[in-house]
Amino acid sequence: MAVEPSCPALVIHDDDAFRKALIAKLDENNFTVTFSTDGDGAAGLLEARAEQFRVIVVGIDVRNNPNARSVEFLRANRARVRCGIILLGEADPALRTFAPWADETLMKPVDPAYIVKRARTYCSC
Repeated sequence: MAVEPSCPALVIHDDDAFRKALIAKLDENNFTVTFSTDGDGAAGLLEARAEQFRVIVVGIDVRNNPNARSVEFLRANRARVRCGIILLGEADPALRTFAPWADETLMKPVDPAYIVKRARTYCSC
């Protein structure tokens, strides 16, 4: 049985329970996961390794975004991030227009298994 090559992913999310569930599901599906709980830590990771990730999943809050620094980095450096960026946010009409540079915007609640399915589409980049 052939083993799928791993897919490097970055998860940026401040909700511990959700982040852990998502990482577990990504791990089960052969992703190599790096994570950050805040925008400052994620921005540091992105500055050093943006080209290495195939998919980045970012939890955002349009009104009060604790990940603002990482979101700003992604917007300004979109050309360096060659593959998928998936934004996760609360059901808010502003979410769809918040980051037009993102590849996908998913409204919460969203099942981690569905996020993995969407993330897999960026692994062949």
